[in-house]
Amino acid sequence: MKKILSALRRFISIMYKILPFFIGMYCYYPEFILQDRPFPFLDSIYSSIKLYSGSTESGIPVGALLQLARFLALAATLSIVINALNRMNDLINWLKLFNNRVTVVYGDSDYAEYIFESLPPRLRIRGEEKLIEGAARYLIMFADDTRNLEFYNRNYESLKDRNVYIMLEDIARQNIENPRITVFSIAENCARQYWKDYPVTGDEKIAIIGFENVGKNILLYGLQMNLIDPGQHLVYHIYGDGREFCREHTELAQMAPDEIIFHDDGSYEFAEMADFDRIIICSSREEGRNIAVASKLLVSAPVGHQIYLYAPNGDIITNLFGSERLICFGRAEETASADIIFNEKSMEDARRQHEFYFKKYGGTPWEKLDAFKRYSNVSSSDYMFTINRLLARGVSLDKIAELEHIRWCRYHYLHNWKYDPVTDSAKRVHNCLIPFSELSEAEKLKDIEAIKAKIN
Repeated sequence: MKKILSALRRFISIMYKILPFFIGMYCYYPEFILQDRPFPFLDSIYSSIKLYSGSTESGIPVGALLQLARFLALAATLSIVINALNRMNDLINWLKLFNNRVTVVYGDSDYAEYIFESLPPRLRIRGEEKLIEGAARYLIMFADDTRNLEFYNRNYESLKDRNVYIMLEDIARQNIENPRITVFSIAENCARQYWKDYPVTGDEKIAIIGFENVGKNILLYGLQMNLIDPGQHLVYHIYGDGREFCREHTELAQMAPDEIIFHDDGSYEFAEMADFDRIIICSSREEGRNIAVASKLLVSAPVGHQIYLYAPNGDIITNLFGSERLICFGRAEETASADIIFNEKSMEDARRQHEFYFKKYGGTPWEKLDAFKRYSNVSSSDYMFTINRLLARGVSLDKIAELEHIRWCRYHYLHNWKYDPVTDSAKRVHNCLIPFSELSEAEKLKDIEAIKAKIN
């Protein structure tokens, strides 16, 4: 059936292109005979071909049939021109593929268009539905997770041995085992970049208003990156429904001495916001709702500190409200640039860090690591930003090693690992999920040597 339909489509495509010519011959030849032209047949051929430029023969009545032929001829010409341009574009793309750094970008999200425009023209190809084979890497950024996964699955045989970057907002990247696939989330990128741009410098009481994808990642990355002192006390107040989050992360009590307080109904008094050192408004469903909350806080609450607003279109808001107290984050250049999405430096740092451990203590090589352990190393690489700030303040290597151990523990706790004297990855238990002071001297030395290796 498919072959019949395909043949029928090809037949129709050919017929509508040549039909105007035959209609022209039918209309012109009798007229040229009546005009007693010396070469009526050749003149008819010439005039019928002219129809494809939209021209009719002067002195010949243009009836409905000839008008239809001219219309069909112009449509056929346009189709031929478009097809030729596509072929030219295919040729240009084919030539680009000789460069081993070319990225093919698929997807209809705004972020896909942004990153495509930000790549050098000679290193980018905009993919449509058809897969362009032979590129160095593929970026799949449709608007929802299902379409991204369907596209990958449909082209699996061609992509399985290629470097593929897939945007997934609701599916955890730790579930993806193929080392050639890098899963990223705009919400994760936003949270990671937020804490790099606006890190904590001491104990803080933090309000997170709005607890969808962005808010959840703000909390998750805050718990892993905001480690500046073993005795610190950060308090995160979550204004939004955190029940599902708590079901997914059963070991949140292990974040002590930091605290997480959930206000599941999302309600608050504007006056109580004055008690917070930092307010982060980050609903990812409605940017307009974020703006409304921010404007009310600016007017109603005696807030002495700056308000951070998740706003991909932050320039508009800054122009309206100013930037003295209201700081916007989450712009495309902060969350969807090539450096952030491909995250090559962070992944390379993670790989090097693991190779240091592997060469010194054995274990599993990077290429055979499961996704959980790979991204554990990536989390450690992200924390290097905080380590550099601590080093600049003169914090000792011993204390930094302790903080890195706390970060390592938190990463495991956030994925529902527990302590057990016998480590068993299948059961998510580990014998090192204990305070740094209770580790053996050999384990402490491992952490200190790892910090030295990261610094170097």
